Amino acid sequence: MIKAIVLDIGGVLIRTEDRSFRSKLEEKYGLKPREADKLVFHSKPAQASTVGKVRYDAVWEHVANELALSKEELIEFQNQFWAGDQLDINLMNFLQKVHSNYTTALLSNAWLGHRQIFEEEYNFIEGQTVDTILLSGELGVAKPDPHIYAILADTIQCAYDEILFVDDFLENIEAANALGIHTIHYQPGMNLINEIKSRLDKKR
Repeated sequence: MIKAIVLDIGGVLIRTEDRSFRSKLEEKYGLKPREADKLVFHSKPAQASTVGKVRYDAVWEHVANELALSKEELIEFQNQFWAGDQLDINLMNFLQKVHSNYTTALLSNAWLGHRQIFEEEYNFIEGQTVDTILLSGELGVAKPDPHIYAILADTIQCAYDEILFVDDFLENIEAANALGIHTIHYQPGMNLINEIKSRLDKKR
């Protein structure tokens, strides 16, 4: 029986719905298509911050150095980079509605220091918005490492087969599946709320 619903944040709860802002950055700075994402998410500082070795500021320092940006230009870059991201309010409301019957949690590969950003910009507050928020930058381990799922299960006090986990990266889904966690691989266009409901109906 499923007792907990766990969502990824980036790519599931918060999604890049309009990529035109990043495309404009790529045009402005002579980057190839999708290279803005690579510059921000796949740099060595980003990888280090994802497992808590450096704060997220180091990621943006790297971007500034690579593109020779002033402080003001970096702020403009950051604002435009995130401008197309949107919170799925319906999904958030659904999670709060089912909270009386299920443990709710967020499990994200997020840079060290992002908890404050999630609180200030999206009002994600542990113990209020959801029961638990687990961020890889604070834990020192990231998906798809099995250890992060062990931390999740221990924190929310559920067995693996009592957890329904939603993520947009297949490797994270496969790692969770291997442990016996129920999963939904989110893909663009999916009616995720209905999919979650159908899984809950089957596993009660």
